[in-house]
This record gives sequence, C-alpha cells and structure tokens, in this order.
Amino acid sequence: MNNYSENASPPGKKGVTLVEILVALSVASLVMLPIILLFGITEKVTYKSINEVVACNLALQKVEEFKSRPFGELRQIIEIAAEDPREGPFKEVVLPLELNGVWNTPGVEYARETRLSFYPNIDPDPTVPDYELQKRRVRIRVIVRFIEKVMGKKDNEKSFELATILGDETLGAGLNASFPAMLNKP
Repeated sequence: MNNYSENASPPGKKGVTLVEILVALSVASLVMLPIILLFGITEKVTYKSINEVVACNLALQKVEEFKSRPFGELRQIIEIAAEDPREGPFKEVVLPLELNGVWNTPGVEYARETRLSFYPNIDPDPTVPDYELQKRRVRIRVIVRFIEKVMGKKDNEKSFELATILGDETLGAGLNASFPAMLNKP
C-alpha cells in the first residue's frame, strides 16, 4: 500500500508543484517587464534624436550654402535691406521662411529660416574711423523649427539654431574690427 499522506509526491520521485511554477513565472515576469518597456522608450528616444539630426543637417546645409557665396554678396543683402545702404541703420535681415515637403518625415514638419547681420555690431557706427572695417564680418544664423506630431497629445514644437561668422576674404580672417589709431600712422 502506498501511503502518500506524509509527502506530496510519491516516494523516490521529486517534482515541482504548481505553486512553485507560478512563483517562478511571476518573478521572471517582474524581471522581464522593465526590459520590455525599455525597448519602447529606446525607440521613442531614437525617433526624437533622428528629428534633431535632420534639423542639424538642414541648418548646416544652409550655412554652407551661404559660406560658399562671395562675401560681397552677403554684405550687399544686408546693405540693400537698410534705409540707407551706405550708412544704415542696419539690422538683422530675415530671409524668407523655407518650407519643403521633402524634408518632412511621418509626424514631423520642418521649416528653415536664415538671418544675416554684421558682426559684432549689427548696426556699425558710421562716425567712427573704422566704420568700413566693422562691416567686414557677417553673422549667418539658421534656425530650423520642427513640429513633432504625436497622436492623442499636443504637438511638440522644437527649434535648432546654428550660427557662424564669415569674414571678408580680402582682409584675411577679418577678425580685427578696430585698430588703435597708432597702428594706422606711418
């Protein structure tokens, strides 16, 4: 006669009870849950960083386009926009906003704006002796604005700005906007 009242399993046979299996599954699911959720978060972060890389590339593309133009052309754009092209007042020139459907990706729309100004003084003072030297550097700013559309949530508006300074190639780097009066004397 077999007496199973003392042990839950028959003598000589070892096994796993249903309770042990359920406990093991619950512990395994608790360990796996954060890992599974991490994949979803990683996908969202990657998606958002791709949008910022596209914005950076759009800005860099426009900066390089303007850097490849002759300095005189950039200076002329700023001077023509002023009330008096010779003496100003000069201001930061905002070029037309660019929209291009090719840039857009599903759920993201991009717009690019370019701004030109003299640097470091947007409006150089015509009464100072080095007035023309103050107009030998141009600041190129490109602002890329993009909207991330998320279903069921408010649109997320972001912007990326890239700026550079371009000096007149006829004066080397054009970094010296002002010269002391003693250096100009023979």
